[in-house]
Amino acid sequence: MNPTPDISVSPLSSAKQKRLKAGFKQVDAIFSLEGFEPSNGNRAIDAAILAGRITEAQVVEEMIVYIKEHKTIRGFYESRTWLEP
Repeated sequence: MNPTPDISVSPLSSAKQKRLKAGFKQVDAIFSLEGFEPSNGNRAIDAAILAGRITEAQVVEEMIVYIKEHKTIRGFYESRTWLEP
């Protein structure tokens, strides 16, 4: 189930896109220090946010709904139409 097939998201300004990219890079660097690397799914979500296909808040909301329903994150990425393959 994909609860946002008709989401309406405005394109990001270049300034907002730049801030988000810097934030994503900083988060990745912090996690890398602890030995964690972002998954392909996480990278795809970052790209979808930067492309303006979905907002961060919408991603969080969809993940919560999905995990509550399925009791796992498995299958989440594949079920999102806003993620590019």
